[in-house]
Amino acid sequence: MTSKHCILLFGMPRSGTTWLGKLFDAQRQTYYLHEPDSVQPNIAIPLLLKADEATQYPLQSQLELWFTSKAEKVIASRPFFAKDYLNPVSWLLFLGSAYATKIAGRLGVPRFIKPLRLQSAQQQIVWKSIESLGRMAAIKQLVPARSIHILRHPCGHIASTLKGQDAGLFDGGLPIWEDWDLYTKLLQQSGEQRFSLDSLKQMSKEERLAVRWGIINDFALAQCAGDSSNMVLVYENLCKNPQQVLQQCLAFCGLKADQQCLQYLAQSVHGSDNSAYYSTTKDPLKSAYKWRKQLPDDVQLRIKNIAQQFNAGHYYRDDF
Repeated sequence: MTSKHCILLFGMPRSGTTWLGKLFDAQRQTYYLHEPDSVQPNIAIPLLLKADEATQYPLQSQLELWFTSKAEKVIASRPFFAKDYLNPVSWLLFLGSAYATKIAGRLGVPRFIKPLRLQSAQQQIVWKSIESLGRMAAIKQLVPARSIHILRHPCGHIASTLKGQDAGLFDGGLPIWEDWDLYTKLLQQSGEQRFSLDSLKQMSKEERLAVRWGIINDFALAQCAGDSSNMVLVYENLCKNPQQVLQQCLAFCGLKADQQCLQYLAQSVHGSDNSAYYSTTKDPLKSAYKWRKQLPDDVQLRIKNIAQQFNAGHYYRDDF
């Protein structure tokens, strides 16, 4: 496992984490890990894990696996970016093996081919996660890290989640808002007393998703309260002022916005309404507030009423 400090970009699904992750990936010093904890999950580790309980579960050994993952999705997510620590031969080797792996996967060929990406002591590890926001404080007890908690408006998060579920883009056949096992775990692990499983079952799907949004984000906020090495990033602020906010995020993590990084930022903000669901090339501000047209007014109000019961909702008090 790395002894050098790493960068954690953690948030809930459909919260802008991939865009921020690829912006960091575009920086020439970084070694980007795309959701290793989703590719290789460990259900023995609670989704919500307190900082002082980090050693009570197999988190340490699992971190070893996540940080050293060579899975295609983890180390070869497109677009690809040149790195200062990769010489021309190493860079071409990575590109060739990455594309060969993707082609083999599409053809259904057994995946004997793996992306070959050399690691260097000079690189800065960046881990992007949508699974471990509630574990972030515990992880920082075991590895030196600076972290960014990406927080998206509950209506934006929920509208995007509903769109993805309706399109069949998520794994598993059970809608997230009907995953009672998940909600049971969230209630138990968070210690939440205001809601019960029975009360959740009486709610609309949007309200249940708002409770999920509030529980997970509030747990992470509470566990990292007072942590000067953690930054809360309101996703909509990144959308409003991409270059300024990105430079602030990079500087917080000890990095500079180099030319390649700024070029990718410029490209990524000139998308269209036809951009794919998982695309990082979109008009960010338009995408961030699509929910105003996608969700009926009464649904927005129900989400607001739930969100305002959580500390995370205070970030959006004047943005409904």
